[in-house]
Amino acid sequence: MSLFKRKQREFGGLLLDKGLFRFVSLKGEPGNIEVVQTSFGTLPGGKDEEDPFVDSGARLESMLSYVQSETGALKMPVNVAIPTTDALLRIVPLPDLEPEEAKQAFRYDYERYFPFSADEAIYDLAPIMYPMPGNVEEKRYIVASTRKAMVENLMDAADAQDMYLGAIEPAQLALERAITPKVAPSDAVVYVYAGRKNSVITLSWKGNGIFYRVMSVGFGDKPEVFDPAAATDDAVEYSFAKQVRSSLQFAISQIRGFVPDSMYLFGPGSSEGLCTLLKETVDIANVKTADPLRINGIELNQADVAAGMWDIPVGLAMRFL
Repeated sequence: MSLFKRKQREFGGLLLDKGLFRFVSLKGEPGNIEVVQTSFGTLPGGKDEEDPFVDSGARLESMLSYVQSETGALKMPVNVAIPTTDALLRIVPLPDLEPEEAKQAFRYDYERYFPFSADEAIYDLAPIMYPMPGNVEEKRYIVASTRKAMVENLMDAADAQDMYLGAIEPAQLALERAITPKVAPSDAVVYVYAGRKNSVITLSWKGNGIFYRVMSVGFGDKPEVFDPAAATDDAVEYSFAKQVRSSLQFAISQIRGFVPDSMYLFGPGSSEGLCTLLKETVDIANVKTADPLRINGIELNQADVAAGMWDIPVGLAMRFL
């Protein structure tokens, strides 16, 4: 028996999406994660009011107030995701500098990579290794950015509700963290998230993302299991597969040192039927479905599992574990 044991901290992950929220808090460490609290439900308001991030997050305070009325006061650090459509990720070459120096240097190049000015934006970056032809790597930086007004509104809304924000990050990064095992299955892996409103394809090199693309196709609130034999020609799955193929072809044409040998499909629209369709669509030997909950050893009760949409909040809550 251990008499002296470091107290495990609890961290929360909160997904605010159009019309719904998901919250989970976790403690422990990778490989030994405990679920402390979960909560899910629909957000209040009519059709034009249910998007928390509309108008740069003008309704976030009322939404956070509602969430805490459902969850109780959240005393742990809570990590929140910026929607995939509002958070932009770019991989950029920069001189070999310390992260803070690189961040300052990138300001002068910001508008080459993002569609708004540096003065309107908030951004952060981190070094990664990037594959090159000839089986070599070079150091580059991943830059995440969104509009400053949205982040400021989110921070003000959290302060007004006495909610401590541990981190604000793009939903794409939370998805990547949730699906990437502690030991990467291979050097070059493709993760495909079949989402509710939008979907995301991520190229991962040795466990770190090097390419992210948000796809416009989504599977709705209650996706049906895809049966290729019974599907009509206009089934959303066919559009999804085409977008995955074109995104993958573009990415590989840009990253010539990246030759994927595995693809993993997950998310609310994921199914074995859709996986079979992807196998027929992309030129990758190993295409499988994956479950972030199972990968991370996270057990939810039956009602939570049935509600779905836990990929992003789980990835958020794992940020500091």
